[in-house]
Amino acid sequence: MILCKNCGAPLDDDALFCPECGTKIEKEEKKCPECGAVIDEDSTFCSECGAPLNSQSISLSEPVQQPKISTPPTDEIIQEEIVQEAVVVDDTKKKPWGIIGLIIGLVVLACGVGGYLYYDNVYLPEKIDREAPRYYTMANAVVLRSSRSSGADYNKIGSLPYGTELITYEQDSEWSRVKVSSVNPEINNLEGFIASPFLLSKQDFFLLNSVFGDQESKENVFTTKCRLAVLNYYKTRGYIGKIDDQLRTESGITTIPDGGNQWQIFCRPKEVKPNNVLFKRLYDKNSRFTDFAVIIKNIVSGERKLLYFYFDEEETPHFLADQDAPSEGYLKDIVKTSYGELKATYTY
Repeated sequence: MILCKNCGAPLDDDALFCPECGTKIEKEEKKCPECGAVIDEDSTFCSECGAPLNSQSISLSEPVQQPKISTPPTDEIIQEEIVQEAVVVDDTKKKPWGIIGLIIGLVVLACGVGGYLYYDNVYLPEKIDREAPRYYTMANAVVLRSSRSSGADYNKIGSLPYGTELITYEQDSEWSRVKVSSVNPEINNLEGFIASPFLLSKQDFFLLNSVFGDQESKENVFTTKCRLAVLNYYKTRGYIGKIDDQLRTESGITTIPDGGNQWQIFCRPKEVKPNNVLFKRLYDKNSRFTDFAVIIKNIVSGERKLLYFYFDEEETPHFLADQDAPSEGYLKDIVKTSYGELKATYTY
């Protein structure tokens, strides 16, 4: 049924005017949906293109309805953009934190490796050196070797003078593994092995060193066996030489100097005879080693004593006798009487 476009009244199919409002009725032309040509109402085929026409054909004169696209509300679009932006921001924030985390990890790793290397190569060796006992050379020249073997030149590292301080890592009756601690740059920090009989502990060394009243006495009492003989005598009697009180305390010497226990050795140059030392075989004529006699002097009272020692086949010193000596004069000779006594003669 056709309706009036002006008033909406129903119209006959062949009506030319609306019976209600008198509006002229204009019929819509039918057009081919394929080529757009005007066609008759009752045509079944387009007269122009021959396309078949049916009830479902759509006239181009009528507006074609486009499919509706669901558009989200503006608020939702804005919210979605905000979320997307937030996600982008979060992604960009993760990147610098990842780099920072990597840098921190590398720094921690470097610190760990550096700390281990410092501990293993610096701190631990210094700690071991600080805590290791100190020993000192008591001979005038002691050979430092690269191995535990003597009597050869191939393993000689250097020669250490009397009184060289040694950081001692290992020690037995024959050899000591040491590192040199010296103000002399040529031998400082040298490491190797030294024959243990040539070494003294800090306490014994400074006690022995206090015995020598001058350089000449040290040169006259030059062998280790003779120096050990004097050292053992002093330790047995509770004697001590001349020593700074602070050094005495630091070296662990418990003997406190007084007027009665301070004795020292004084000599003339080594090549001058007679002197205050004497080397002669009296105790055993067949011994490998000469006996050793030396005069010691009390540095407070001025009194003197003659000490006499002999040595066994292992060079171990043995004390034989001591006796008063005159306050002046040098030791000229010692003889053994028929009664087995020792009689010394002096120059005046």
